[in-house]
Amino acid sequence: MQTSTVVVLSDTARNNGGAAKVALQSAIGLRQAGYRVIFVSGEGGTVDPALEASGAEIVSLNQSSISDPSSRHKAFLTGLWNHGAARGLRDILEHLDPTTTVVHLHSWTKVLSTSIIPVIRQGRFPLVLTLHDYFTVCPNGGFYDYKNGLTCHRKPLSTACLGCNCDARSPAHKMWRVTRQVIQHGPGHFPACVDAFISVSDFSQRILQPFLPQDTPIHRIPPPIECVKSPASQPHFANGLLFIGRLSPEKGPGLLAAAAREAGVQVTFVGDGELKDILQTSYPEHKFTGWLSFSDILPLIDQTRALVLPSLWYETLGLTVLECAARGVPAVIADACAATDVVTHEETGLLFTSGDQSSLAQTINRLTDKELVERLGITAYQRFWATPPTLEKHIAELLDVYEMLNCQHVLS
Repeated sequence: MQTSTVVVLSDTARNNGGAAKVALQSAIGLRQAGYRVIFVSGEGGTVDPALEASGAEIVSLNQSSISDPSSRHKAFLTGLWNHGAARGLRDILEHLDPTTTVVHLHSWTKVLSTSIIPVIRQGRFPLVLTLHDYFTVCPNGGFYDYKNGLTCHRKPLSTACLGCNCDARSPAHKMWRVTRQVIQHGPGHFPACVDAFISVSDFSQRILQPFLPQDTPIHRIPPPIECVKSPASQPHFANGLLFIGRLSPEKGPGLLAAAAREAGVQVTFVGDGELKDILQTSYPEHKFTGWLSFSDILPLIDQTRALVLPSLWYETLGLTVLECAARGVPAVIADACAATDVVTHEETGLLFTSGDQSSLAQTINRLTDKELVERLGITAYQRFWATPPTLEKHIAELLDVYEMLNCQHVLS
């Protein structure tokens, strides 16, 4: 029997970037391909309009997010093991046939928790997990020491890991994260019971693979990029730089703001986060827009000289780099992040020494060379459109994985 139904699991049905964006796009693409899609959102509230219009069945479990200050005390427990999410998912799965259904998990750390995993396991549904981040193996999800601002090379849950105060908040919160990770591996049977992993970059796969079950296949499937081919923009005629993402320490917005000031260049920061107020006060010469829809971001891409991805942590890919390449805009990226998979130094963009303000400022200064920027932009555009990561291609590759699991399920 062939797969006919896909249950997409996500903490949210809102497009807040990263995992949620890919979950929403894949659900829409699967509906366009004629599959029944049940999109299960851990939280209630806003639903992406495009998902609503797709015809997917949307189920909100109306659970609290650990990011919601009003439910912080409740989330202390539900973030470890969300009984309500497990019950809600069980009610959905009990009406489905595991021989024709695949469950695809995108995010769980904010709302769902790994309480949902035994429900999937007990129902004998094939489970696919996209590795959007590092939470599958790392307690703080980033292999990043927030206290020292450094990449972390400790083995997750090792003695060295347990003794390191790497959390962005406090040692107590680190212990909460460790507890969650122990529960995830124990009662959650996660990631041991995943039937197939999907990695979003070769870089992130190299980081994760040593800590994943060695007999579980990992499929490299690029995330879909939302774009339509049109004439490339002309970044060599534009002024200023663009940053798109969370305004959080590990993303490096402070490093960029300081380096751009040193270089005398204005940056437009699209996004929000705990550093926004501090950055706005300290760097009034830069622009801060907050989060914008992709349709509102596109004009900013066409009006910038280059995108800058100054991340201090690994990242798993950096979708914004590809979104800009689709418009012929080059990227300046840290040399220790996953975006090195899609940016070739001196050909489609420029690399700088990760975490080094002087190196970033010097690289920004190189962008005054119009011929360089034009060449980088043209090459980025040509390489992107030579093999574009379209939604149709993404869905076709997902369906190959689903059918493989379906055949294995029938044979077992």
